[in-house]
Amino acid sequence: MIIRPATRPQTVLRAVVNQASPLLSRSQRRCKHSPAEWADRQRQERFTQRGVPGFLSAKTYQETYAKYTKHLCDKLNEYTQGTADESHSAHDLHAICSHKPERAALYNHAAMAIHTHFFWEALTDSEDPLDRKPGNYTSRSIEMDFESLDHLRTEFLEVADAMFGNGFVWLMKPKTPGGLKILATYNAGSPYSVAAPRRDDRNMATYNGRQVGTDLLNSGMNADSLGPGGGRYAGSFGNFSSARANLFVGALDAEPILCANVWQHQWLPDYGMFGKREYLTAWWDSIDWKMVESRHNHVEWEQDRRVNRSRGRQQYTGLTAAVQGGL
Repeated sequence: MIIRPATRPQTVLRAVVNQASPLLSRSQRRCKHSPAEWADRQRQERFTQRGVPGFLSAKTYQETYAKYTKHLCDKLNEYTQGTADESHSAHDLHAICSHKPERAALYNHAAMAIHTHFFWEALTDSEDPLDRKPGNYTSRSIEMDFESLDHLRTEFLEVADAMFGNGFVWLMKPKTPGGLKILATYNAGSPYSVAAPRRDDRNMATYNGRQVGTDLLNSGMNADSLGPGGGRYAGSFGNFSSARANLFVGALDAEPILCANVWQHQWLPDYGMFGKREYLTAWWDSIDWKMVESRHNHVEWEQDRRVNRSRGRQQYTGLTAAVQGGL
């Protein structure tokens, strides 16, 4: 028989926060979390007034973005006020609280705030043809991995339409040229490697992955290689090890550059019970490819920066060794 504890950690945290909050005036309370600012504030104002023409109504924008993200941020403020977590951003919270069932409420609210903003900010009402098609670098990656934009569209919409339940479908960009992948996450599941490391784009909800021990053996970390005292793999384990992400079944070192929101609350108001496919088709025609191009280039720029820093350290180490060898 499973005995449920009288109180769960989150219940206790919520009680403490709710008890302490009335002691502070409204001006004294810290409200760290608020809906994220858009890069294009004028577009957000247009969405407020008329929604996304040909896709979503102004009422749906108000309900599923403006009111919803404010609700999520209010809950984050409620959960974190007066705790060690109140200084963390929503992105940091969703990374810190992932894989911790006792902190599921914090994770879910933080993740949904991030994902919802990510979805809405990549929608456009622009009539400029350049905003309606992929940029040069994104096009190159699409052709490398999907042969054409039409093939990507077909596969992406099929994956999204086939999802049975709430979630998101992401276009992932590895930190190397090309390598685009489609990733489906259910509910508030994160595409970011810091929160939910994946080794590939398979659906981890249904994939029968290997055990961690098998992965370690295949990587050479067996009993003989560890040896007395841990050998050369000392420090390879634990929450603070550099290879911690590799211990999870499914580590995909990539960043999202586009997502489709397939939560029912997002498409039901304007498209009805059986309008999911129509919703997805209209979404594809409303993508802000200029934003996608910016995200695509940022991922590659971050990789180039890390490579250059690594080369600089190697050159410095080599120069130091040469100088010491000459002394």
